[in-house]
Amino acid sequence: MKTKTRLPIHLPDDVPVAESLRQADPVGGEFTVTATLADIDDILDWQEGRCHFDYGYYRFIDNPALCRIQEGLQAYYQTRHCLLYTSFKTAAMELLDYLLLTKPQMRVKVVCDLEENSLAALEHSYPGLNTSISVVTPAGVPSLFPFSNAKDELLVINVQQPTLFLETNGDFLQSVKAARVPIIVASEKFPEGAGTLHPLVNYWVFPLHEQPRPIAGGVILGKTDRQMTELKELRKQRGPILSSRDAAYFLGQIDAPQHDHRQQVIQRLCDLEQARHGFLFPSGMGAITTILSLLRRSGKAQVIVVGLLYTDTYALLTYARQRTGSVENIFLGVEELERLPEVINKQTAAIITETITNPLSDVPDLKTITRIAKQYQVPVIVDNTLATPVNCRPLELGVDYVIHSTTKYFNGKNDHGGGVILLNETQFAEKIRKYQEQWGNVLSSLESVVLWKNLHDFEERMRLFQKNAIQIADFLENHPGVEKVYFPSLPSHRSYEVSQKILTGPGSVMSFTLKRPGLEGLRSFYDAPLDHILKAPSLGSDQTILCPYTLLAHYHEPDDALAELELSRYLIRLSVGCEAYIKPIMNSLDQALQLSA
Repeated sequence: MKTKTRLPIHLPDDVPVAESLRQADPVGGEFTVTATLADIDDILDWQEGRCHFDYGYYRFIDNPALCRIQEGLQAYYQTRHCLLYTSFKTAAMELLDYLLLTKPQMRVKVVCDLEENSLAALEHSYPGLNTSISVVTPAGVPSLFPFSNAKDELLVINVQQPTLFLETNGDFLQSVKAARVPIIVASEKFPEGAGTLHPLVNYWVFPLHEQPRPIAGGVILGKTDRQMTELKELRKQRGPILSSRDAAYFLGQIDAPQHDHRQQVIQRLCDLEQARHGFLFPSGMGAITTILSLLRRSGKAQVIVVGLLYTDTYALLTYARQRTGSVENIFLGVEELERLPEVINKQTAAIITETITNPLSDVPDLKTITRIAKQYQVPVIVDNTLATPVNCRPLELGVDYVIHSTTKYFNGKNDHGGGVILLNETQFAEKIRKYQEQWGNVLSSLESVVLWKNLHDFEERMRLFQKNAIQIADFLENHPGVEKVYFPSLPSHRSYEVSQKILTGPGSVMSFTLKRPGLEGLRSFYDAPLDHILKAPSLGSDQTILCPYTLLAHYHEPDDALAELELSRYLIRLSVGCEAYIKPIMNSLDQALQLSA
């Protein structure tokens, strides 16, 4: 029996499936945020583009429910590409942001007959830039002529009846197209009828619903391969993707929640971090994107990075630098804090670091960082995901903004995606609130229900996480098949002394290298059965998870770049879970290590 769709169109039933699709085992059930990668060849085939998976890490591999909607809309409207976002506003703003990426002086001309033109929010999101947005009603269209410089102009049609406007303004649209000016239709309504996208329109943006609903969603349809592919890559990095639960709701597979727990979740996280204000996002990268967008502006856009950050944070910093035309960011090791005063300058927008860095487990001296930052009035951002507030409360150490991926330890079940910004400053909190409202980039209420349910025993689980991890780290460091272990509870780790001052516990994420070098040594270890351990790209799971970190996160990096990051190409990351019995996990590791010897 087929479930009735909630979408106001009929999606095709027989959407073709790519031949290279490979099945993966979803770790957290239907709404998993990751999936198992059984062997090294799975990873190599995926990285080389020889296959893609039906399940995987949620920002990189779309859940089947998202694929069903995206591929259905592509087929229905006979267009080449479709991307889903957390809301109509998010979709429109992300598209505009991308198109303005390399053209900060672009003139955006908007035809709008709505009372509120939300797209104009983009102009206020980047103070100091030369992007201009001029708005006219449909009657004022003649005033938009002439379109003369395709490199610097963009037309956005944001009207109540877009189809009628397109039909009655054919000459105008032809002149716009002749000037090679991209055309966006941003409509609160679905395009009318199958295969009816106007041939002159480059992008069509609309919500996944035409009436107010408890769940939001947004769509971008596009024809151009390069631009839509790049936009998809940015969606991975910036994290505003539609939740798989929201997609299932729009397909009629699940109901809207009876209660919205977002405020309860915020209060709980504020209590844990001793913060006054909190804001929830669809992903941890969504939270980082927001804070960087608000702090960086033209002439003050340089970011100082301390320690090795999560790989997508690096990519986001590069993207943000392009957007603001800033100078190069500055990268310091955790042992180079004496250089901090000399690299801070008038262009410095922020200092960013992680309480425990991923994957080498370095611990930056937050007390020293915040002391220096306050001397120069530079805000400090800390990703506290790996340490959690059980082990460190950065706000109490003088940090300005704390970020978490709620996907990880707070939830722990591999079935929720989300992020949070926590802070004390009321004035900046208001800026975040307005920005989040303008961009529509908020955590789904369906996701808040799951997170609220799993937060209740977070502290208890965290104690077990760390108890297990300390035992595993000691075991690995003394194993003859292991070359080196990176974990802050070990006296051999370079951050051991700092961790004793900053942390009350080491978390449960560690990395290690094998005595047997090269890909074959890694293959012998990773392709072993590894019973009781999940082979998947995530961390903070209640179940122990293992992955070849560098092959997943830095596969295409050359050897010299990896050497600069101090990363072995065959580094293994292990996120120890909160299992009641840790001995079976040790036995599995021991057996696999013997195979790799």
